[in-house]
Amino acid sequence: MRLSVYCAEKFKISRRQAKNALKNGLISIDKSIIKKDIEITGTENIIADFNIKQLDYNLSDYLLYQDNNYVFLYKPPFFHSERLHIDDDLTVSDIYKNFPEYSPLSRLDYEADGIIGMINKNTQLHNISKSYYAFVNGEFPEYIKLSKKIDADNKKKVKVLDSNDTGFPAVMKRIKFNGKISLIEVTLEKAARHQVRAFSAYLNHSIIGDKLYNGLPFERLCLHCFKYTINDKTYYCQNQTEYFLQIYNQF
Repeated sequence: MRLSVYCAEKFKISRRQAKNALKNGLISIDKSIIKKDIEITGTENIIADFNIKQLDYNLSDYLLYQDNNYVFLYKPPFFHSERLHIDDDLTVSDIYKNFPEYSPLSRLDYEADGIIGMINKNTQLHNISKSYYAFVNGEFPEYIKLSKKIDADNKKKVKVLDSNDTGFPAVMKRIKFNGKISLIEVTLEKAARHQVRAFSAYLNHSIIGDKLYNGLPFERLCLHCFKYTINDKTYYCQNQTEYFLQIYNQF
């Protein structure tokens, strides 16, 4: 067994956190600090030099809906999908632990907000789709379907490729335009990382607040997942969507 696997199970942290703890010299075996992810038998005296952060939160602030097959959660803006460090604040992955029989189906960027869907591990997945609202610079086309392939080798920023290779399609349409920015709706069945952000920038209509893809400056990324469909179950986060759409009036 790898030491990181053992530590993740014993100390109830993620494997990434366990590897970071090793790298930072926080794991010892028989009083000797170990920084490499070595093979162990599991009988060693393994000590961790850290305290697990106790999280105090109300599940009702994040749970939108649950039945025997599906769970829908709300992720606020500026909220990480997973904990990178042991002393990080609450993340979506911490909330997932309340639903051990369900698997998450997607994730949202740190600055974005909206719905995340989960499916019971015993429920067969037939189809999935997600719809987003975004505020973008300029007058967006009335309707466009884009299927460009994305190069996501760069871990931070992805690139839309000008080639004949097709990627996951996105249906993008303008809802309204106020003379400066457009409110658009984007629907995806499958998505690559940063797809909505990259496609918008590729079309010269970057999302407002998107520093990575040269969007107009704003206090947050103006991207919100408002509708999520798993098989025949669709859910809207109505209150959060109404709040997001009010931001449009600031421009």
